[in-house]
Amino acid sequence: MPSRLSPLEREQLYALIREKLDLGSADRPEEIRSTTAVMELPGVDSMKLLRLLGAVELGFRVNLGFEAVPRARTVGDVERLICESRERYADRP
Repeated sequence: MPSRLSPLEREQLYALIREKLDLGSADRPEEIRSTTAVMELPGVDSMKLLRLLGAVELGFRVNLGFEAVPRARTVGDVERLICESRERYADRP
């Protein structure tokens, strides 16, 4: 199983982040990169981070768990958490 998101999945993640955190309009969306610090995005607080991680779980069909909260420092960290969850649960029936 790949340990990275595909370019399409990465764009889906970025779109989900923009949507859930209400970042910019469609014509001027907030620029998001893997190095973007999640808590430094405009208007982000701990509750919005929890809601975002819940939406990531649903959207990518993964289980991040509560340990994801302190580990989700950058957008790249969120991507790694998705991949780790996929790998962790890949062997389960």
